[in-house]
Amino acid sequence: MTGYRKGRVGLRSNAIVCPNPDCEELTLSVELTKSVNAGSNDIPHLLVHNSFQLLPQSNAKPQPEYIPQEIRENYTEACLILHQSPKASAAMSRRCLQGMVRDFWKLSKKECGILYNELQTIKDRVPADSWEAIDTIRKVGNIGAHMEKDVNYVVDVEPQEAAMLIELIENLFLDWYIDRHKREERNRRLIALGANKKTQEDDAKAASQKASLSQKAVADKS
Repeated sequence: MTGYRKGRVGLRSNAIVCPNPDCEELTLSVELTKSVNAGSNDIPHLLVHNSFQLLPQSNAKPQPEYIPQEIRENYTEACLILHQSPKASAAMSRRCLQGMVRDFWKLSKKECGILYNELQTIKDRVPADSWEAIDTIRKVGNIGAHMEKDVNYVVDVEPQEAAMLIELIENLFLDWYIDRHKREERNRRLIALGANKKTQEDDAKAASQKASLSQKAVADKS
């Protein structure tokens, strides 16, 4: 491709199919490249100017349905706009966090309001380092969520910073929802096991008593 202000560029596509038979999904991306000379030997190599993820549209990880749909949608949107608008992505991560805090910790209507106050409510319920990381989502997300009074005061959010917030949201999915679900499933299996063993024990006792009565009846006849 010629006539571009950055010189001679090309387009390179990358298509990968997942080898897992349970998946077999397609990952498709394209890269805008430029051929440059590596040195005195004049052997060219490609520089990637920009890359575009086509399929899937973002790196959002599938989340289980027992996580509320609105929370999952906010997470997916934060991933979707990560590179186009890191500031907006951070704001969506903040919104996702607020939904998780309200839902997972079952905050009452009286406790719901400003995210800062909501986080203060759960501060003593989570490890100190986790709470500091959680509060970072609020602080960085505020940059995208609220307009500064001084329009000349601008703070940007870099893509890698917004990506860190998304990663923390994913960790909270694991630490809160997924671990709780696994614990509940494990407890249900143990409770079911206990109930099954109790039934077996009762059946064994009943069979033993029935056998004893039969033996006694035979003895009485003799």
